[in-house]
Amino acid sequence: MHIHSSDSFGKADPEQSFAMQLKSLILTEDFRQQRRITVVLMACFVYTVCAGLLLFGATAGLFRPDWATVLAMTCLITGTSFVFVIRSGLNLRFSKPSLALPQAVCAQTLIGFAYATTGALHAATLILLAMVIMFGMFEMETKDVCKLLAYSVLMIGIIMSWCAHDNPMLYPPKLQLVYFILTATVLSSISFLSIQLRHLGQRLKRQKAELETALAQIRRIATCDELTGLANRRQMLAILTEHAMRQDRNGSDFMVAIVDLDQFKSVNDTFGHRVGDEALVCFANQARLHLRSADIIGRWGGEEFLIVLPASSPGDPGIGIERLRRALAMTDVSSHAPGLRISFSAGMTRFIPGEGIDDVIERADRALYAAKGAGRRRTITM
Repeated sequence: MHIHSSDSFGKADPEQSFAMQLKSLILTEDFRQQRRITVVLMACFVYTVCAGLLLFGATAGLFRPDWATVLAMTCLITGTSFVFVIRSGLNLRFSKPSLALPQAVCAQTLIGFAYATTGALHAATLILLAMVIMFGMFEMETKDVCKLLAYSVLMIGIIMSWCAHDNPMLYPPKLQLVYFILTATVLSSISFLSIQLRHLGQRLKRQKAELETALAQIRRIATCDELTGLANRRQMLAILTEHAMRQDRNGSDFMVAIVDLDQFKSVNDTFGHRVGDEALVCFANQARLHLRSADIIGRWGGEEFLIVLPASSPGDPGIGIERLRRALAMTDVSSHAPGLRISFSAGMTRFIPGEGIDDVIERADRALYAAKGAGRRRTITM
């Protein structure tokens, strides 16, 4: 049996901690910068491999040593420069911090230079043109992809024409024409696919935002009363259950009050249901203003409201209810019924540990009926 000592909990694994520190050192803590640095490090890796192949080809007699060395050094300098710019945060000064288009243009230019200087192996460099566009497809906007495509096709066309004219033995004109048509076709196809993928990603992002909005709306409908914006009956039952469980755990006392607007039926009969709805909204708004911040109120049904009043020290849990009563006595309900003001009766009771939710609600209900029987406009506690 393996037993952990109490000191072993909460301590980070040294190897894991070192790995996290190393990751933070290389990639920073910014998520977006991490992604940009990761991409540019991948590009730098490709630059390094290409530089190594160029130097190997130069020593093996495959390429001209002078041109190969210059191109290899340029690849390494270009890669490390972009790593420095993004890792240092200088890229954040630009409107497009990924610098995807400048990186791609530099890469395509170097590939064009490599095509012109690698002699018999020049055709192998063409695949890199497609790879660069694929690298930028997730970072570049549609217009940038089009700019890169136009630049790449024009550049490689000019270089192929110059090579065919300057050295037709290594760069046969007819073969260059075939290469150009295939390259232009492949690059155009990849660019089109990258644009479609970007549009798909944007559409998915919009759909995700719409779904989150719809879920929030459904959640609000499921937990809130549509008229008053207060918690509905279902949500109040869940809140009561949560408070009961919390009391079982740590003894947090709370009280429950049921509030009923006095003579509400006569308001509807006299002024109409529109004014009746405005009376309910008025009560809800005043309750938000004058109940204690810890109190939770919801519409229980019709003109009844339920309030959960956590015990607080110092102070009577019912102080907010009386403050609300005084505020309503000075508040006009509706412009459609000048001078109309509402009052309420309330029954309040303390939750007894171990009892059911139905029990405390029934007791509060009895207290409410007692308040109504005693003349309304009062709170009775049982």
